[in-house]
Amino acid sequence: MRCLFVIVVLWVIVTVTNSWGIPGHPGNGNAKCERLTVSICRGLRYNLTAMPNFMGHTDQLQAERGLAAFMPLVHYNCSKHLRFFLCAVFAPVCSEHVAMQIPACKPLCLSVRRDCEPALTSLTLPWPNMWDCDRFSDSGNALCVQPPSEESLPEPVSPVIPPLRPPWAGIKTLPAAKDHHQCPPHFVQTPFTDTISCTPRCDADAYYRAEDKRFAVRWMTGWAWLCFLSTLFTLLTFWVDPSRFRYPERPIVFLALTYNLLSILFIIRGAVGADILSCAHQEDGPSYVPVHDGLRSVPCTVWWLLKYYLALSSGVWWTILCGCWLLSARNEWSSEALHNIAPYLHATAWGLPLFLVAGSLISRNISADELTGLCQVSDESALWLEVLPLGMFLILGCAFGGVAGAALVRVRRAVKAAGRSATKLERLMTRLGVFALLYALPAFGGLACALHEASVRPRWRTLALLAALDCRAAQNCAPGPVYSAAGLEVALLRVFLSLVIGITSGMWVWSGKTCRAWSKLIAAPSKPPRSSQVGQHIGRGGFQGIKTDTLNFA
Repeated sequence: MRCLFVIVVLWVIVTVTNSWGIPGHPGNGNAKCERLTVSICRGLRYNLTAMPNFMGHTDQLQAERGLAAFMPLVHYNCSKHLRFFLCAVFAPVCSEHVAMQIPACKPLCLSVRRDCEPALTSLTLPWPNMWDCDRFSDSGNALCVQPPSEESLPEPVSPVIPPLRPPWAGIKTLPAAKDHHQCPPHFVQTPFTDTISCTPRCDADAYYRAEDKRFAVRWMTGWAWLCFLSTLFTLLTFWVDPSRFRYPERPIVFLALTYNLLSILFIIRGAVGADILSCAHQEDGPSYVPVHDGLRSVPCTVWWLLKYYLALSSGVWWTILCGCWLLSARNEWSSEALHNIAPYLHATAWGLPLFLVAGSLISRNISADELTGLCQVSDESALWLEVLPLGMFLILGCAFGGVAGAALVRVRRAVKAAGRSATKLERLMTRLGVFALLYALPAFGGLACALHEASVRPRWRTLALLAALDCRAAQNCAPGPVYSAAGLEVALLRVFLSLVIGITSGMWVWSGKTCRAWSKLIAAPSKPPRSSQVGQHIGRGGFQGIKTDTLNFA
């Protein structure tokens, strides 16, 4: 995949480079040589250059910033002459005896083509017409720069994959650049202090097709409604018969509450649309909220903070649920003993996420996604602000649940050794195991999707932006997504996994007790129902406390 990505990027880059008008020679008779200061081109066979270069840069500072965006290609060593050729284009060779910039020779272009074209052919990608080597001067007919000899080549760079950045991200905004539209169609220039960047335009299709975005909204809204109805049924069942949800299973109610509120946020997104929620006004038009500027859109910031807070709170309630089962099964805590520490559990579940939410707000690493129109943490901060805290709560809860499960197995053995029936206890253990799997597997899958998107999407967006630049320079090219949307299935799977937990959390109330409770409510009996007999166990009630508390939940 890495080789495929690099080859395609190289194809787009060379197409863009040549489409911007790399001629055989600049024909600038007023060129004045100056000492080469472009750090990337140091150590080659020349130390003088002249501006403007073949890319239209008027000074070496602009040339170095433009060349830096293409340096990741050099690290892959597609051609040993690629670095020299790029320098000949961005920082052309100059001689005090020749009043012009010296262009690259045709053999240099042929050498790069000979090294890279086989890889392009294997991917059915044509050699860019704009980089036709016939456009460059032959070494026998005109003055030009020949390929350097083997002994004068710089040391090969290590093939380490560096992080790719958009070509225009981090480029200083110069006064002359204000009159030149830096970004391709369907993108909007977004300034940040002294840098500029390109983000997708809200009223266009930059990274994704319109049908992909429509399907994503329908997909997200449908699962959100299912999650809302499932969790609402759980909450209403608790309202009908609160005595059923005693500790240690009481945290299931609050877990359902967090996912009920979370589903409402997704439903709101589907109702109001992406323009109101995740778009911000820029000088060139509305764009999706860019990275490091999440506070530009108040609805986007508020939506993300609520979603992030509820996701963290649900993770804490999962840990508390497994911890309560651990105290009940292993340490033999009664329901009343767990109820006594309920205020501390609520303070932890609702208060701890506030600190992480404040940290994400301070970092300002909130942006909007074009596919779903959702506001989310940036890919650069996904590991620290999303994967690590949620993964920590998930793993801690699984550890508590594993110890509690082992303790229940020992209780089952003790019950059978005493000659009693363990049918209800086995039924309870089965329900606990199924519930834990239905929570843990989607949660781990969602974190894996987040890691995958954080590692893949930045590079794919760079490729998509370069393709848009190439389309702007080419003729008869319709602006819009050129390549298939990267990670479309993963993004949709992540939305599904983030909501399916709320849907499956309602399985705890799928029992005969729920049917009887709702039947009593609907039938409205004339006589008040007899109060259920509840065992009184204060403090740690030993094995008898575990038996009464746990079997009462079946």
